[in-house]
Amino acid sequence: MCIPLPGHQEYELNRIVQHLVLPALAPTALIGLYFTPVSAIGCATRGLLALAIVLISAAGAFVAIGLGLRARRRNDPESAWWIASAAILTTPLAPVLGPLE
Repeated sequence: MCIPLPGHQEYELNRIVQHLVLPALAPTALIGLYFTPVSAIGCATRGLLALAIVLISAAGAFVAIGLGLRARRRNDPESAWWIASAAILTTPLAPVLGPLE
């Protein structure tokens, strides 16, 4: 198996998938859960699934922030990608934490 080198088109595509597409699955799952009918899985199950999505997304955001800050200290240009991942992973928190105000 060949490992793509930085600057190569396949390397850039892997970076986009890793830092943008995969983190976007959490908000997409939450939106999909929002449009799932209550008669399909029930209200309590929907709430527990939403809570699980939010908690997993928040944990991933904390990991991405830590990796981004570590990369920033090393002056690694990869840090911007980690911060973008963290920003995407925090979006499912807004519908859950927003009504608490």
